[in-house]
Amino acid sequence: MTIQPGFTLCFLLHEQDVLMLHRKFPPNQGLWNGVGGHILPGETPREAVIREVAEETGYAISDPNFGGLLTWEGFEIPPGGIAIFTARVPHRSFQSNHEGDLAWQDRDFACGSPEVVDNIHIFLPHILSGDAPRHFHFVYRDGQRIQDQIADLPEAFSLDRPYFPQEAMIEEERGDFLLSTDQGRLQIDVIEALLAKQSYWAEGRPREVIEHSLQKSICLGIYHTGQQVAFARLVTDEATFAWLCDVIVDEPFRGAGLGKWLVETVCRILDGLGVQLTLLATRDAQGLYSRYGGFNPLQEPVKWMNRFYHGKD
Repeated sequence: MTIQPGFTLCFLLHEQDVLMLHRKFPPNQGLWNGVGGHILPGETPREAVIREVAEETGYAISDPNFGGLLTWEGFEIPPGGIAIFTARVPHRSFQSNHEGDLAWQDRDFACGSPEVVDNIHIFLPHILSGDAPRHFHFVYRDGQRIQDQIADLPEAFSLDRPYFPQEAMIEEERGDFLLSTDQGRLQIDVIEALLAKQSYWAEGRPREVIEHSLQKSICLGIYHTGQQVAFARLVTDEATFAWLCDVIVDEPFRGAGLGKWLVETVCRILDGLGVQLTLLATRDAQGLYSRYGGFNPLQEPVKWMNRFYHGKD
């Protein structure tokens, strides 16, 4: 099994205390966690954690200690991997950051408080005790952790392998908004709520179906100060055919050009792939797709057929 972590997580240590971040944004919003973030394309996990610690805390670390690999499924963001590190720092003075509030906490708090991300209670005691790096895997259902697995690191795992996402990632900023194709940023709780409460086509779609559909698609999210406010999904063989679906903008943010941004970006992706035919279905947004994506009604609709699966009896 090959696991390529896309994130880092670091617990900075001074004497018997741990520096922790009270997160303002999803995932794990409102809980204490370590510091860290995305591994940029071409970075190794070690290079990424050194950069992230400097950006989020002001500390310059040079030799972080690798503590283990964290993976998950069924959580509020799609499955992925995190390289976990610790590092000792010479003083307690840190710089503030926009991700949340930093504070020194004692180890008992970090390893056991209900205010801390709960899977930390499982892996951090092992790491702080100096155990050999392990693979920590967690399974979630309906927002609850239901299974913990601790195993040896996968044989194919390498801490020195640079991170390269399967497809080139797009990230663009417009004012306070960020558009990203990074699957790791997706906020499944938000997507589920948008589709269930604000769409006419996906009402009642089960969460497990949503999660599975994200894994099989190119997904675009738009975020406002860390909170997801728009979404689109592209199903494609990346050569001959694509289906654009689940395009939605949260109601308070409609009228700000976010739908136009999604459609234009999707079309740029499709043109870059050379996809020959793209379809979509819409009840009332023909003008948006025609003007900003070049979509037209089917020329010979009588040729097209569909098939619906209505489930087992």
